Amino acid sequence: VEMDIAVVKDFVLECLKGYKIWWWHLYEDAPLHIFVETGLLLFIVWLVFIRKTIDPTKSATKKLSEDEVKWLVDTWNPEPLAPVLDERTQRQSASMRIVDAVKGNVMSVRGIASDVLNLCSYDFIGSSQYATAKDAAKEALYKYGCGSCGPRGFYGTIDVHLDLEAAVAKFMGTEEAIYYSDGASTVSSAIPAFSKRGDLLIVDEGCCDSVRIGVELSRSTVITYRHNDMADLRKILQSIADDDKRLKRDTLQQRRFIVCEGLYRITGDICPLPEIMKLKEEFFYRLILDESTSFGVMGATGRGITEHFDINIGDIEVLTISLDTTLCSVGGLCVGSHEIVDHQRLSGAGYCFSAAAPPFLSSAAVASLKRLEDKGETLMFDLNKNSLRLKNALKKIKNFQIASDFLTAQVDGEDTCGDWNSPIMYLSLIPSPNRTWEEDETMIHQLCEMCLERGVGLSTLKFSTDRLASLNKELIRPSLRICASTYLKAKEITHAVGIIKECAATIRARQ
Repeated sequence: VEMDIAVVKDFVLECLKGYKIWWWHLYEDAPLHIFVETGLLLFIVWLVFIRKTIDPTKSATKKLSEDEVKWLVDTWNPEPLAPVLDERTQRQSASMRIVDAVKGNVMSVRGIASDVLNLCSYDFIGSSQYATAKDAAKEALYKYGCGSCGPRGFYGTIDVHLDLEAAVAKFMGTEEAIYYSDGASTVSSAIPAFSKRGDLLIVDEGCCDSVRIGVELSRSTVITYRHNDMADLRKILQSIADDDKRLKRDTLQQRRFIVCEGLYRITGDICPLPEIMKLKEEFFYRLILDESTSFGVMGATGRGITEHFDINIGDIEVLTISLDTTLCSVGGLCVGSHEIVDHQRLSGAGYCFSAAAPPFLSSAAVASLKRLEDKGETLMFDLNKNSLRLKNALKKIKNFQIASDFLTAQVDGEDTCGDWNSPIMYLSLIPSPNRTWEEDETMIHQLCEMCLERGVGLSTLKFSTDRLASLNKELIRPSLRICASTYLKAKEITHAVGIIKECAATIRARQ
């Protein structure tokens, strides 16, 4: 036993001696490693054996007095869950009307005794009253239920979503289409899917809020050009090209896009697409074109502004459309090549993170698209005819103007609209140095309310206070938005414009 103890003792001493030599060599080779390791060892010892923890099951020994509790309650001032609305926004909110029912070209508005003629809807070709679309929606509702219960990339994709993508791609003449569940988020997802921080976006200042949101989300460098001003656009593109040469920049290191709309939602005019195509090819830019409003409205068969100008849709890199208007459904699509569509299935935020559109509404869109495909020429002819009739009648109202008349761009000395007439008309007071923009806004609001009381339903162009601060008030005037549709009759247009004219004269007389 004594011998065994001596052996063990010698072994332990040899181990300690060897450990001391190893430690010293380690200190000479990597002193930083020694300090870090020692610090971690000391921290573990403190954490396990020294640090004191508070037992949550034990109540505090000192309780607040009743006076202290009362003082805390009386002085507590919680922040509002939503921002406090300013006076202007409160007036706008208070003036909003509730539509209880829509029956053809009339609607029932809460607070108005009789039916109101509908001149404020984007249902340009009457798809909301199409019986086949309603039957398709009802059948899909019984088959699939109400919702899709998940995003497209997870378990929300249903066969009708794929059917709609295939049908729209075939109708537009593209390889593929990707279906988003919200119309506004389509373009606001497509833009940041392709343009990132460090890239360049050249954006028309007349673009609507959904385009502007997409531009902001991209975090790209943004330059705006004057609305439909091709001379200004060329000047900007040339200036950037000159800077590239001067600074010897490699343009391949930056993605560059021109961003515009086909039919501008807030002005009612269209972009000079042929000239934009020439500039993008000359200066080597890509084009993001939002046809949310022009799809189903422009072109001989409703295929949009590319058909209107006879431009190959394959030459446009990113093209978005909305189903909220002419197809009377929800959501939107981006159409294009396989590469453009496939990229968005992992990069389009609205596609990846939003629940897929309800299948019954997708079925309604498929049925409405079939109607547009079969009767497109007739629908476009009737819509253009009613738009022209409404536009010519509105022009006769004294002291008022239609925005698209003085905003329409010129291409080769001719109006971009040609013999086509926009179904969206913005009727505004002719600017006067004796009235402010805000005074015009008040008068337009009063005019809208007066027309509603007399049976003509219109809407006004509204902006948030933040958006108003950055708005080009020379371009965008306070306006009545008046929409034409295929189901309006000539006598209804004459009657409605007569009411607007009488109410406008009354408002002007009050000033």
